[in-house]
Amino acid sequence: MEFPVDKRRQDIYHWLSAPDYRPKHWNARTERAGDTGSWLLQGVSFLEWKSEAQSFLWLHGKPGAGKTVLCSTIIEELINHSLVIAYFYFDYHSKDIQPHGVLCALIEQLSSKCTSIPDSLEKLFSAYADSRRPPAPDELKSTLKAIICSFKNVYIVFDALDECPSRSEFLKLLEEIHGWNLDHLHLLATSRKEQDIEETLSGLVSREVFMDEHLVGGDIQVHVSRILDNDVKFSRCSAEMKENIQTTLMKDAHGMFRWVVCQLDALRRCRSLAALEKALTCLPKTLYETYDRILLDISEDYRQDALNLLQWLAFSARTLSLSEAVDLLAIEHDTENGPLFDPNRRLWNPHDILTICSSLVTIMDPNVQLHDGEDILTEDSIVYQAQFPELGEVSLAHFSVREYLVSEHLRIGDNKMSYYHFNKKLADTFIAKACLAYLLQFDKHGCIDDNTRTSYPLSLYAAQYWIFHVQPDNDEDPTLHRLIMALLQPEEAVYSNWLKLWNPDRQWEGNLHRMKCSPIYYMSMAGLRTVSNSLLTKGSDVNIWEGHYGNALQAASFHGHDAVVRLLLEKGMDVNVKGGQFGSALQAAAKQGHTTLLRLLLENGSDIN
Repeated sequence: MEFPVDKRRQDIYHWLSAPDYRPKHWNARTERAGDTGSWLLQGVSFLEWKSEAQSFLWLHGKPGAGKTVLCSTIIEELINHSLVIAYFYFDYHSKDIQPHGVLCALIEQLSSKCTSIPDSLEKLFSAYADSRRPPAPDELKSTLKAIICSFKNVYIVFDALDECPSRSEFLKLLEEIHGWNLDHLHLLATSRKEQDIEETLSGLVSREVFMDEHLVGGDIQVHVSRILDNDVKFSRCSAEMKENIQTTLMKDAHGMFRWVVCQLDALRRCRSLAALEKALTCLPKTLYETYDRILLDISEDYRQDALNLLQWLAFSARTLSLSEAVDLLAIEHDTENGPLFDPNRRLWNPHDILTICSSLVTIMDPNVQLHDGEDILTEDSIVYQAQFPELGEVSLAHFSVREYLVSEHLRIGDNKMSYYHFNKKLADTFIAKACLAYLLQFDKHGCIDDNTRTSYPLSLYAAQYWIFHVQPDNDEDPTLHRLIMALLQPEEAVYSNWLKLWNPDRQWEGNLHRMKCSPIYYMSMAGLRTVSNSLLTKGSDVNIWEGHYGNALQAASFHGHDAVVRLLLEKGMDVNVKGGQFGSALQAAAKQGHTTLLRLLLENGSDIN
């Protein structure tokens, strides 16, 4: 049972700023068919996990086995029995989610089940109320432990450990939580059986279940039956044809839900009985072969849009809203002067994204309601309005899609297929250029207001994450470098407007009137040496007193950017300049444990006293 969110709780939860853990659960639970998963819920391993002291159940399976849907089934089972539960779904594109965010999400969920705000959380919030700075990890751990101890039994579920962006850090956190030795704490995790995960969990888990095809096969059969019985696209099939479809799919599925889902998507697009019968005789054997066919079927007119969208979805820093996806497709990349946002390129119907990339992409849409097994769009959800980002979220349909897009299999394929191959560096460079092009349209003073983020849905992402995509090894790209320098003009409107949308130095502030610092300060903080050098060559003053860290050197030192620190010292910055959050660059580096940087600062005369 969750208690109402009063003003005080609301303030605390806003301060915690936990990643939203709910949408993926809502989406996954709608994909469950009938009583699928009963083999686990009624099995000995699960039942004893619920009752044993200090229990830890690890559920693992191969890619596409249906682990996330099964995880949502487990969560619903625990909720329906009024048990105290917290959960978190990892996924590959949540690159900004660190253990800190997971702790905040768990604290928010468990505290919402307390009749009043837990004392430990109240004290933590009060200690930071004035600064509104985020709490330290150790303080979050202590708070979480105290809240767990206030309940008789607590169940915590983690899905897709293998997709956790900071996996090694989170596995250490999991070891630490398990090391609390709380008899009433029950942990459950799902993942693929990968070496580092297995090595960590082998000493923690009390039980494990492998989702082999014999266990999952019955669930796949129920899913196929539901689609064949309820999907209007199969309504013209005879009972004999439906049985043939089911038999053929079950024979070749080998426990892979994802493979079956893709084949059903392909079969439902057949426009005649003959076409359906032919398709059944030549189904692709593997998931990668399935993805090959999907790419080859993309219309020549939409190949560029498909590639653009796939790069964004594979390496975006977070899940994108459907409105953001529409605007990223409205950026024209093949212009004489580089990328350019053109609002006339916006899709009239955002859901056409699904027709561009077929089964490779999915939309989690709050306006889509499940009716007799078929997704039905409400009237409001099929009309594009940029001011309504709540149209839903768009993502790759499965983690295996991203693995396929960067795979050697695709790279060495024929030209029509290898066209879609990319790697992280290429995608990051592409996304960074798009973000900068989007921001450069805001070139007038006063054009940023409270409505900008809804009228231009991609504006917040572009402002917040363009630096994230400009990695130190790609900031030398000529076009990208030109776009960055065009933005970093401190006297121009584009620079002020970027910082009104998102100030990297004062992320906790939520207004449009933040203090702004010099470009060299932000680039030092980001660790972009090539850009920093260009700014210094143009005469940027490194000795300006500014920002949360006091100066560029301290900002670079706190974030561990050795190359930028060395550059600043070469340009004459005083290594012992005082002030800022930590007093000196040496203290800032020490605070974060950057040992290599500490040696560099000491070698350049930093005063240890």
